[in-house]
Amino acid sequence: MGKKTTILITGVAGLLGSRLADWIIENKPEYKVIGIDDLSGGYEDNVHSKVEFYKEDLVTYDLNSIFTKHTIDYVYHFAAYAAEGLSPFIREYNYKNNLVATSRLINQCIMHDIKRLVFTSTMAVYWSW
Repeated sequence: MGKKTTILITGVAGLLGSRLADWIIENKPEYKVIGIDDLSGGYEDNVHSKVEFYKEDLVTYDLNSIFTKHTIDYVYHFAAYAAEGLSPFIREYNYKNNLVATSRLINQCIMHDIKRLVFTSTMAVYWSW
């Protein structure tokens, strides 16, 4: 048997990430799921036991180490901090955890020739004034 298709899910302990990981594991046993989450908005109990889980922060963690260790094929990016009401008061935190984290992940996808990056967001909208 050949190499398993490997999927990285960021925000794997949150609602969307954990449900996607569960579905893949239950319906696509030929796939390997890697997950990363800092648990700022999710719960470790949500992470399927078959997910190779990294409790890390996308802003500071050496993402290259995950991409180098695992030959990742697809990335689902569900990690973001959503707090619309707080956003004017935690601008730097949101900037780092949403924009900087995403750009770091995109750079790794480019550097490691990832087949597809799927990025989604909540219905949260942030205003800057």
